[in-house]
Amino acid sequence: MNALMKGLTHGLKVMAIAGCLLCSTAWSAEPQPIRIGWVAWPDAEISAKLAAYAIEQQLQRPVKLVMADIGIQFKAMESGDIDFIPMVWLPTTHKGYWDKYQDKLEDLGVLYEGRIGWTIPDSIPRETLSSIADLNKPEVREKLRGTILGPEPGTGQSTLSQKAIDVYGITGYKLVSSSGAAEVAQFAREVERGRWSLLNGWNPHWMFAKWKLRYLDDPKGVFGSTEQVHVIGRPGLRDAEPAVATFLKNYKLPLPQLEALLLQAKDSSADAAVKAYYAANKPTFDAMFAPQATAATQ
Repeated sequence: MNALMKGLTHGLKVMAIAGCLLCSTAWSAEPQPIRIGWVAWPDAEISAKLAAYAIEQQLQRPVKLVMADIGIQFKAMESGDIDFIPMVWLPTTHKGYWDKYQDKLEDLGVLYEGRIGWTIPDSIPRETLSSIADLNKPEVREKLRGTILGPEPGTGQSTLSQKAIDVYGITGYKLVSSSGAAEVAQFAREVERGRWSLLNGWNPHWMFAKWKLRYLDDPKGVFGSTEQVHVIGRPGLRDAEPAVATFLKNYKLPLPQLEALLLQAKDSSADAAVKAYYAANKPTFDAMFAPQATAATQ
């Protein structure tokens, strides 16, 4: 009887060890999450969350979203801590970062086109304020209360705003830096009060659908013209994650659709807008993940 019990006990131990080994093997085989970086801009949130949702649905891969300053994102990609970011504005806004890191990273293609610059309500008379140089007019400075609303320090937009102040010799103004959301919220309060206001704006953004706005003329080209928003990946991403790289090569967001998404997200949430858009455009996303797909066919 003792021999029988010992045999059973030994058998149970072997089974338990084998089970643990199987569990350990299964655990180690779990796919690592695709890490997507983004900055707290509405368009960046949409493009990052839509990419994340598409990857989850199409590849059944876990995804981790990482929000941080753009400079931190570039460094994290260089070290392999982030797989890609879908929001690098070239050739002007993020030129400094791209010049520093381009030899180490992978350009996976253009997602959409955009523009940045100093933006004002279109109700402001053009004969009074149409160009950045007009900001030095005493009556304009007074109307704007010597304030330029800008994004958080360290962003490409913030750097260009400071450059514009220097290049155009703008005096008597304070560049008020805050998050993109806070910047636009303050601009909204001023516009709704009927007061003049100036902010570092960008397309695409829901504010251009909500209000009639215009960019100040920039004859010295500090802010550039139309820019392309690129998806940039970490070193070796194409080889390590070919299915993800295929998708990103073909990932496109037409500007009118993106702006509609931004409006929808503002009224509900980015997550809800993204899921609805994916469901309505699933055949397009299926094609983006197909190995034979090309961006030209989208």
